[in-house]
Amino acid sequence: AADAIITIDGQGVVESFNAAAERIFGYTPEEVVGQNVNMLMPEPYHTGHDTYVNNYLHTGQAKIIGIGREVSARRKDGSIFPMELGISEFRVGAERAFAGIIRDITKRKEAEAALLSYTRALERSNKELDDFAYIASHDLKEPLRGIHNHSRFLLEDNADRLDSDSVGKLNRLVYLSQRMERLVNDLLYFSRLGRQEMAIRPT
Repeated sequence: AADAIITIDGQGVVESFNAAAERIFGYTPEEVVGQNVNMLMPEPYHTGHDTYVNNYLHTGQAKIIGIGREVSARRKDGSIFPMELGISEFRVGAERAFAGIIRDITKRKEAEAALLSYTRALERSNKELDDFAYIASHDLKEPLRGIHNHSRFLLEDNADRLDSDSVGKLNRLVYLSQRMERLVNDLLYFSRLGRQEMAIRPT
């Protein structure tokens, strides 16, 4: 089995410990079989395990048996790791026993943490883009309009006194200021585009 499989008796004593469990926990079967399974658990599971088993045996109320859940486990070297745990009950003659199937989900949790980090970085980036869009829409366009308007005023008021080269340069200034404003507007549109809801329809 690729997953760790551990069986325990009704007192929580380990009866079997497969090769995958050996790989995941770092113990040999000889070190674990005959010991209380809580040796593989960090707190608060370590202290509470026997109480939980006893409560289940006396009341029949299961908090984890028959369902899967994520808990923490402890390796031989003392390191704590996240795992998926599924427990089922079975009988050997008149005796109750339990089988636990364990999957080490360390890599999955690391991937989830990395994804969360990327998401937060993306949120920061979007916030910075929003801030830039605000600055561009208010602060950059104002001087552009000033350059454009003053160039037009100079042309209108002094066209008869300016030589053709000066008129050409002022017309070029008007064109460039208009082009710059279009670029700013396009940049603002692009910055908003990624945050718009997609319009989807059957085709």
